[in-house]
Amino acid sequence: MSRKTASADIAEVRHLREQCEKYQLEGREILAKFSDEELTRIYNGIGPESFPDWMRMGLDALHPSIKCVALIHDVEFELSDGSEEGFRAANERFRRNGIKIAVSEFSWYNPRRYLVMLDAVKYAAVCQLCGWSVWSAERVKRAMRIVQALKV
Repeated sequence: MSRKTASADIAEVRHLREQCEKYQLEGREILAKFSDEELTRIYNGIGPESFPDWMRMGLDALHPSIKCVALIHDVEFELSDGSEEGFRAANERFRRNGIKIAVSEFSWYNPRRYLVMLDAVKYAAVCQLCGWSVWSAERVKRAMRIVQALKV
């Protein structure tokens, strides 16, 4: 299956943008650099592109409330500056935004609040532990696209 199978359509991207604004998520301004069509290419759901589509779709179904957090994170990876500081900041932002969503969406007595918070922290930690190669590679891929565009 292609990356597209687990990614969003334009209607979903628009909804995720609205969610980012509704919750005033950190880093949401970065989405303005892209059209909805471009975001459907960039966004692949919760989890890295290397995960099988069925796994990302399962994570999306488990935590639909943090899909908008993953959208910002995916765009940050797309625009990676290749720095360790940027990498840490993107993963920390994922954690903070996930917690913000959990607190905003679920009342203190709802166990879902704590599950979403815990998973946002876990996902950010997994990104920090395993995502460096993708973060640093995205910068190289972007540079190559620019070089190719200049050759035309």
